[in-house]
Amino acid sequence: MKKYSNAENELIIRIKNGDNSAFEPLCIRYLGLIRSISTEYKAVGYDTDDFIQEGLLGLWNAVKSFDSNRASFKNYAMKCIKNRFVSIARHSSGKGSIPYELTVPIDDLDIIDYNQSPDDLVLFRESLASFYECLKTKLSERERSVMELYIQGYSQTETASRLGITKKAVDNALSRAKAKLNDI
Repeated sequence: MKKYSNAENELIIRIKNGDNSAFEPLCIRYLGLIRSISTEYKAVGYDTDDFIQEGLLGLWNAVKSFDSNRASFKNYAMKCIKNRFVSIARHSSGKGSIPYELTVPIDDLDIIDYNQSPDDLVLFRESLASFYECLKTKLSERERSVMELYIQGYSQTETASRLGITKKAVDNALSRAKAKLNDI
């Protein structure tokens, strides 16, 4: 068992020193455990493969923040991975996320009207381009950034974190952007 820990510690040290290729053997070592743990969690919009991918990100974060003086890596990594899964599960049902029942799979959308003439399609594309240009001129850079993340389904807290601003600034920018869009 000690040999396994030493090999694991060597991989961790190599990764911390910038050798990202050392992460692959560590992934292989932990993939079964991540897969096993991932089946315990459910979240809207996530399947088991998504949780496995998130688990691998949790493993990466664990490697980067691991302090060998505090705990065994395996225990620390499992805690990091589980915390990531819990965070995802909480977010999917929390305030600020788009309820699943209000989403429509992109495959179910019929955006193109095949009965339109080529001239109508050109006019539609031109009006859409005009609308996007209007958005660029009417919305500030922050309002556009916040609105893009909002449309992608990010919560205000996530948006604030991604943009490096406060949640209140996100709320204000989103309110201004919505008001401007209503005017357009």
